[in-house]
Amino acid sequence: MTGPTSAPQAHAADRPILLRHATPRAPERPRAADAGGGGTMVLTYLKLHWMMILFCGAMLGSGLAYAAWTLLPSKFESYALLQVASSPFSIAPSSDPNRGKTDFVTYLKTTAKLIKTDFVLNSALNDPKYKIGTLATLRDQKDPIKFLEEKLVVDYSDGNELIRLSLEGDHPDEIRKIVDAVKDAYQREVVEKEIVQKKTNKQNVEDAKVALEGVMRMKTAAADPKNAPGQLPGALQGAGAAAPLPLPAPAVGGAVQQAGAVIPAPPAALGAVAGVLGDTDAVKKAKFPILVQKVAQYETELAQYPAILKERIADLEWWKKQIESQKRGEPTAEILAAAEKDPEVLYKKGEAAALKRRYEYLKGVTINPNADRVTQVKYDAEQADAAAARLLLEKVKALDTPQRQDKENKLLAQLENAERNLRSAQERERTTRQMLESNRRELSEMPLDATRPDAEKGPLVDPKRTDLLTHDELYHRITAQLISLDLELKSPPRVMVRQSASSPSQKDPKKQIMGTVAAALLGFAVFGLGAVAYETQTRRVSSLVELKTSGNPPVVGVIPWQPTGSAANDPLRRADVTDAVDKLRSYVVQAWLTRGATTVAVTSPLGDEGKAFTAFGLACSLSQAGYKTLLADFDLRAPTLHTYAGVPNEIGACELLRDETDAKTAIVPLANGLSFLSAGKWSDEAKRAAVGGRLEMLLAKLRGPFDCVILHGNSLLTSAESVEIARRSEVVLLCTLYRETRLPLLKRATERVATMEIPFSGVVYLGATSNEALC
Repeated sequence: MTGPTSAPQAHAADRPILLRHATPRAPERPRAADAGGGGTMVLTYLKLHWMMILFCGAMLGSGLAYAAWTLLPSKFESYALLQVASSPFSIAPSSDPNRGKTDFVTYLKTTAKLIKTDFVLNSALNDPKYKIGTLATLRDQKDPIKFLEEKLVVDYSDGNELIRLSLEGDHPDEIRKIVDAVKDAYQREVVEKEIVQKKTNKQNVEDAKVALEGVMRMKTAAADPKNAPGQLPGALQGAGAAAPLPLPAPAVGGAVQQAGAVIPAPPAALGAVAGVLGDTDAVKKAKFPILVQKVAQYETELAQYPAILKERIADLEWWKKQIESQKRGEPTAEILAAAEKDPEVLYKKGEAAALKRRYEYLKGVTINPNADRVTQVKYDAEQADAAAARLLLEKVKALDTPQRQDKENKLLAQLENAERNLRSAQERERTTRQMLESNRRELSEMPLDATRPDAEKGPLVDPKRTDLLTHDELYHRITAQLISLDLELKSPPRVMVRQSASSPSQKDPKKQIMGTVAAALLGFAVFGLGAVAYETQTRRVSSLVELKTSGNPPVVGVIPWQPTGSAANDPLRRADVTDAVDKLRSYVVQAWLTRGATTVAVTSPLGDEGKAFTAFGLACSLSQAGYKTLLADFDLRAPTLHTYAGVPNEIGACELLRDETDAKTAIVPLANGLSFLSAGKWSDEAKRAAVGGRLEMLLAKLRGPFDCVILHGNSLLTSAESVEIARRSEVVLLCTLYRETRLPLLKRATERVATMEIPFSGVVYLGATSNEALC
């Protein structure tokens, strides 16, 4: 027992009970800084606050994760597919199998542009079927059409006929409606209107055909007096006939004869006939107009060549001037600036400037400005300036030459092209001139009768018949166009919808997931970093290893005691505390009492920090070991030892300092043989006496009859009387409590003890683990 049995039960948990137990201990909560932990300080701090980090970090991380999930939503995408045929569909077989394929790329690009035009997007916004203008995606936009132009993606790839119309957004149902609305608007505003336009064109062609039929009826009736008024000859007889007018077979002379008129045959036919029959009179007559036409054509071309050659020559001269200008041109400002900033140039200029300054200085301080030394410095400055100028020119040339050469090569290529164009124009002029001379010679060698028509065959050209045949050819073309338009209207459109808007799918959700996870981890990181920053700032004692490596006095005692009183309920913990107090007593006896020390002051840097428990436990252990011990409570401002001793705090040290009582009356013997002096009633008079000579006399009286006096003082950094108590003691024990004592304050208290030149001092660490207490 360490105190009387009459002590109040409320303080039983705070008394160190000296018991011995051989029962194995139960495993306890490990601490990061235990001897077997080996963790770093950061890991130690995180383990100390793991519950706070886990709870608060989870709350903050949840909030941040929700914010990240909301602010970084994964985009949804919906798309529709349109097929653009590589060539227009046609029911009638086409004579050209590649018809329309050459313009496929152009048609594909045009279709992609039309989808995003204003009239299509405006029609989609006003479509009453979808009402996309009221959707949240477009309702908050200042310019919905511009928004759709920017966000709608219309793309296609080479090698296929599909156009992909897609849109990304945060609202899947809305983007699907928007894609469908734009797709339907394109069908309505472009495809359907194109069909309507074709129908209008067909009607116009039909009207033109009917009007042309009427004109041909009148011209045919006027050309053939045998026909009755308003009657069509041949194939045109009958209502609505659309057959062309019949032509007779070509004559041997290479002309077509019909109704007394002679129509010239095509040149190819004439050439074939001439190859068989030779240069007969008929052939010569047929070739005459062709030769005249060729001569006129060649003369027209030759008349144009002087202007062409002049332009080619001017172009050639211009490129030559450009090359000469490039060769003689000055370096650009950028090259000059780069050369000026070259390190070597700057160094040379610096040398020249230094020599110039030296010359000016010598010239000003020397009596004879023409002295050899002055002139030599002037010469060196001029040489350095010239060397810097030469180096600058070299650097400019080195930088300018590659660029100038590249530009000159491009100009030379243009010059060669101009020369080729000039030579080509000259060659074409020469060839044209030769062809003109040849045709003129052939035309001059023709007989005179070849240029005259045969009187018996009539005139070469019949204007009336030619006009009728021209109308007949136009009638053929209009009829063919009408049939083509009718078949085209019956054919499917070139652009067809292959897929409406697809079900929206999430596009690249990794960004949202990673952002959410990072935000959640950030919540834990914030509190973890906050805990580390707080611990780094406060530097509270977290382990025995940290305390030993902090540079403080040696640790003389390690006690696994907690101020919560948990040791009183656990016999094993009580035994550990008792063993630790006994080890502290053994160290005090062997290290200090055997060397003549009698007064031991037990204090702390700032608060209680376990000093009251340490003082009471050490005094009890010394008393049980046979030492006549006095425990005196000199924590006059906030006394607590009387609660451990179980006696009232009525008469004590304050009364002795005020000379209101004597030591024999104030000292109370306890049941375990310990003598106890309580603090007494605090007053200003006691405060003044605690720092003067009266304290010295009182301590001398108290030491007399005892082997050891344990003085429990106030915190060393907060009260003057605690300093006086420590200064008049041979031994000072600084108590530190786990997670309570701050290392900077402990260091200041240690420095104060060292300043007072106290013979012996040490640190007692309370709140240690059982493993730490084994040291």
